[in-house]
Amino acid sequence: MAVRFRKYGMFYMLGGFAALWLKYRYSHAGSEELLWLLAPVAWWAGSLGGFSFVHEQGVGYVEHAARFIIAPSCSGVQFLIIALAVFLFSFVHRAGTWKRGAVWTLFSLAGAYGYTILVNGVRIVLAVWIPGAMRQKDIRLEWLTQERLHTVIGVTVYFAALLLLYRSADMLMCRLESRSGISGQRAGEKSAVLGTGRYAVPIFWYLFIVLGVPFLNHAMDKDPAGYLEYAFLTGSVCLGITVLAGLIRLFRSRIRENR
Repeated sequence: MAVRFRKYGMFYMLGGFAALWLKYRYSHAGSEELLWLLAPVAWWAGSLGGFSFVHEQGVGYVEHAARFIIAPSCSGVQFLIIALAVFLFSFVHRAGTWKRGAVWTLFSLAGAYGYTILVNGVRIVLAVWIPGAMRQKDIRLEWLTQERLHTVIGVTVYFAALLLLYRSADMLMCRLESRSGISGQRAGEKSAVLGTGRYAVPIFWYLFIVLGVPFLNHAMDKDPAGYLEYAFLTGSVCLGITVLAGLIRLFRSRIRENR
């Protein structure tokens, strides 16, 4: 661990600084200061869903027909921090050399930004479509308020995307490792570790940043009922997606074994 930190510590510190800066900006910035993220997200969501988001100063991007606002709280900065943490802290130590570590760090910063725009645009489109479809078909569930539905959609999209991101980054790193001449034995050991704890890393980063950081900032003391309800919804959705992903992986492995 000490050797790893001496070799890649600069990248860890750079990633940590970037995450802290983003968190600070997210906590204090208004819509005009977040245009670097709000503008491309609004463009992508509008292109994907056929919406016409209009920029309103001090508010964000508004779709008047759908009555939906992409405000600073919908910018996706929190997911950007999580994606950066998964990209960088989970894989930079596997780069092999300092030079490749630097390249991976730059790739992590750019990749987390681009992936956040992609995923948040999908989330926004679903956040408009699903409630609209439910209203048209007169589907009403007493416990599923509009706010809870918005939370469920957001957690589902973000967490599923995070699992996909982690898996894709691992596959990419494995290819880079094989090209760098890592022995088959060492590669097999890495695969075995990922096989037993495949979801632990993305689960940790998601729950730590989404629930852990607010808890450390006394969110529980400020609004106990609101925090517990959000934690229950978030945990339930994450658990359901994790179980589903595990079942899909088990089903695919059984199919391969029977071939």
